[in-house]
Amino acid sequence: MNKILLVVFLSLSSFFSNLNAFEFNKKDYEVLKDLNIEKSFSHDEELQDLYDKLSAKNHFRTYKKNLKDASVYISKIKEVLNQEGLPTSFLYLPMAESNFKLDAKSSSKALGMWQFMSSTAKVYKLRNDEYVDERLDYVKSTHAASKYLSYHYDRFGKWYIAILAYNCGEGRVIEGITRATLDKYILLYPNKKNTKKIKEYRRIIKEYLTTKKGFSKVNKIYKEIKKLNVHITARDLLKIQKNLDRQYIPSESRAYLKKIVVLSMIANRNFLKKGYIFDRDINSTLTTVKVKGGLHLRSIASILKMKFSSLSKMNMHIKQYITPSDVKKYDVNIPYSKLAIYNKNKNKIVNNTFKIYHVRKGDTLSSIGNKFNVRYSSIKNFNELKSNKLRLKQKLVIPIVNNKIKKVSNKSIRNNIIKREKKIEGRVYKIVIYKVKNRDTLKSIAHKFNVDIGKLKKDNKLKTDKVKIGNKIIIEVSFMKKPTRIIAKKIYKIKNGDSLSGIAHKFRVDVKKLKKDNNLNTDKIKVGDKIAIYK
Repeated sequence: MNKILLVVFLSLSSFFSNLNAFEFNKKDYEVLKDLNIEKSFSHDEELQDLYDKLSAKNHFRTYKKNLKDASVYISKIKEVLNQEGLPTSFLYLPMAESNFKLDAKSSSKALGMWQFMSSTAKVYKLRNDEYVDERLDYVKSTHAASKYLSYHYDRFGKWYIAILAYNCGEGRVIEGITRATLDKYILLYPNKKNTKKIKEYRRIIKEYLTTKKGFSKVNKIYKEIKKLNVHITARDLLKIQKNLDRQYIPSESRAYLKKIVVLSMIANRNFLKKGYIFDRDINSTLTTVKVKGGLHLRSIASILKMKFSSLSKMNMHIKQYITPSDVKKYDVNIPYSKLAIYNKNKNKIVNNTFKIYHVRKGDTLSSIGNKFNVRYSSIKNFNELKSNKLRLKQKLVIPIVNNKIKKVSNKSIRNNIIKREKKIEGRVYKIVIYKVKNRDTLKSIAHKFNVDIGKLKKDNKLKTDKVKIGNKIIIEVSFMKKPTRIIAKKIYKIKNGDSLSGIAHKFRVDVKKLKKDNNLNTDKIKVGDKIAIYK
């Protein structure tokens, strides 16, 4: 009788423990398969509870709102993920990271939709300088995140482990896999527990967990235990060990992975896929166009006939609203619905460029204005300065109208080798080979020739600002070609009874030209004044 009751009890327990798992459908299991997670992971109680929680009406409403708010980006993110060869489920990684917020910032200073740290962003060639922070560019950061995740996949061979490594770090995952593998090996082969090799492995791991030193030894074990041929599943790696503070994988990372899995499962449901979120009209999305470096977003917004504030929100990565001046072209996000207008009006963009200038010792608004041939009042107004006082290293946006910049002295050019010279629309471009002298710095050389230090580094393929005496630096300088000097045909002294029209008639010149050549605002002239008559 007792045996019968035991069998019934075990059968009922098995039934109820699998009840939630039974609710998962074929598409849910496809999500697990895409992430290289075994089907039995659906029995995980935390996963089931999270599924029920996020499927609830109040959470589902928030879920839909987050997707709706990000709908202008989603189609492009999916396109990039597909290009990079990642499963569709990775679309929900930035949702778990940042709720698709472009400017999301963590307490650890991770930034953007994909929450990149500055150091990692640099490795994956996301630019972060005085002009832009490409962690906030949803296209470039998605490409970078895809490459970062692909690196982890190549290392660990499973997408779900790549997600864990993205969240808690490669080293933490290596430690977790190593510990889980050894524990499972001993469970499968208890007689191997006290072998010399296994005891040494466990000693090294215990020492590492205590001191957090000697990771290279743990990494060596990780490589060696692959020969044990112990298959580690997601449930093995993510299970909670009793009476242990340091689990195989941190609790935040376990929750992170499960959230991505559940969000992907919910998205696969037909009732959501049929909605407007995934079938967004292409005209409601964004596209990317290439614009000239050094342009202000106001100039672009003007020809697009849209609000500057709207365009700047689509390009949060562009600091000070100016495209980098050290590149010929730079990507700017615009509404797809404005693409035809852009293609029609792109040649009408006002040819004003802007430069970010760092205030140096001794600078005044007047001296900076003289340097760039810009009125100091223009600099003051554009930067909304309340006074003329400046502070060291203060950033100023310099509006350079029609590329009118301070001329580089001919002496600076003559004293160096000119490699090449070209003329375009009245502007002379010279490639100068400059030999680094004592006390020269890259900054002082850039200042001397009035070129951007970023462009100087790029042209010379320099990774740092360090230069050595005798080094040769390639510099492209430009200046306006001097106009041909116009010589006056005659200097005429005004006599009694003369008028401007009479003088113009006498010398067969146009009155307007006569006034312009002599800087006259009116037709009034005085006896004794001199008028220049030009050819």
